[in-house]
Amino acid sequence: MGLQQFEADGRPDGQRVHGLESLLDFHESRLVPAPARAGELTAEDCALLIHEGLAYHDRTHLLVRLRDWPRVERDSARNLRLIAFIRRHARCAEDRADFHPWQPDLTRLHAVARAMMLVEKGRVHAARQIASAAGLVATVAEDSPSLSQITEALLASVRDCFPDVPAQPVGEESTFRKQGDYWVISYHGQQAHLKCTRGLHGLAFLLHYPGREFHVSELLAHLMETPAPPAPASAHGCRNRADAELVMVAMHSGTPLLDPQAKAQYQHRLTELREDLREAERRNDPHRATQAQEELDAIVRHLASAAGLGGRDRKTSSEAERARCAITKRLKQAIQKIAEANPSLGLHLTARIKTGYFCSYTPHPDRPVAWKF
Repeated sequence: MGLQQFEADGRPDGQRVHGLESLLDFHESRLVPAPARAGELTAEDCALLIHEGLAYHDRTHLLVRLRDWPRVERDSARNLRLIAFIRRHARCAEDRADFHPWQPDLTRLHAVARAMMLVEKGRVHAARQIASAAGLVATVAEDSPSLSQITEALLASVRDCFPDVPAQPVGEESTFRKQGDYWVISYHGQQAHLKCTRGLHGLAFLLHYPGREFHVSELLAHLMETPAPPAPASAHGCRNRADAELVMVAMHSGTPLLDPQAKAQYQHRLTELREDLREAERRNDPHRATQAQEELDAIVRHLASAAGLGGRDRKTSSEAERARCAITKRLKQAIQKIAEANPSLGLHLTARIKTGYFCSYTPHPDRPVAWKF
């Protein structure tokens, strides 16, 4: 293990950024004077800020061991400011959520540092008030008999405040692979093995085609082609009959599947794709041509599913609504299972999976994910 060296004050590596103490100070000087400018931090900006924040966090760990509470308070307050800043200005939801597991520990660390500074001055009552506000009442009880025991209790409360907080690399390879009766899913360095469900099959299908929309009936038909997961005999037949009924979506009454605005947007996209296809063929770019043709075909299928004889609008119905509800429920259940095993991926899928009559997976351009299946 290498020896870590930090400057006691300023940026831990002793460097300055654009004449300021840190990269956070630079971005704050750029964005805070214009509070309406939200969404100005790219994924790369956030990754660099996180990397810098981790250096401060590592130094804080050392300062706790040295019991340098004023500097612990300073650095933990600084990283809490970093979290608030990224949540306000990051473009993508994933960057705004990356700190979720880290913030409670930082908040506790900051409170303990403040309390310890008061304990060292003999202000025990004020220290207990801060500990109480931070949810540390059980740690610093009213009947604690001595300053040394209060000090030990506070120190014990921060010993687990330094979990690994890895910076999230942009564009890293992730996996969503079926192996036997399980899905092996890895994302941001965490791996999970989840029992096969049709909801996970549905997610895998959407992840294969980022940016493409699938009508709920098309997605449901795909799920019906996958083997059903094991189920108790009493429920198996009922579930299969219900799934089969949902595939037969009737569209004879209700509201139009596509409103005029949606149809206009699809037509505009078709025009763009046809031009992309012609341009790709002129440039002899088969990959680009294939992508354009696949998306064009998908949109044409969607439009066809929403139109009846003579181009008249097809309507939604109770069966279509049942299909939408079933798919939405299964996808959300699958995302919840993933979130329990890998919170970062759960947050990503919650932000990027769209459900409804049309379902899609659309990663943010700043945070692409290279899925391997």
